[in-house]
Amino acid sequence: MHRLLVAVVLLLTGCSAGSDPDTATPPAPSVPSSSAPAAPSPSPTPTARTIDVTYAAGEISGVEGRVEVEKGEQLVLRFTSDVVEEIHVHGYDLYADLVPGQPAQIAFTADLPGSYEVELHEAGRPLFQLRVS
Repeated sequence: MHRLLVAVVLLLTGCSAGSDPDTATPPAPSVPSSSAPAAPSPSPTPTARTIDVTYAAGEISGVEGRVEVEKGEQLVLRFTSDVVEEIHVHGYDLYADLVPGQPAQIAFTADLPGSYEVELHEAGRPLFQLRVS
């Protein structure tokens, strides 16, 4: 058994170490990096439109009643408030909690045409109309 193991080891190592250079397979030629085709650069990611809204001392600032956006536009609605509340975007059924001094945001694609109220949900106070066309 021991002789058989030694014979197998010698046979295997002899095949790789004692190969004839004339019959060995030559290594594949290397391709210079300048001749390789350049990888296409990634296409830029679309930039979302940010709409900043502030609710402080009972007043709304940053928007004027209605905000017009294009269908398919990516939006980030960013809110700051001096009260604890919840923002609700009607039609999209999106919500965000407001905490005084901490910005909150809702990011989405405006893909539903129509007019949608954005409100302080608990108070039922409209902040603005989002019009998607």
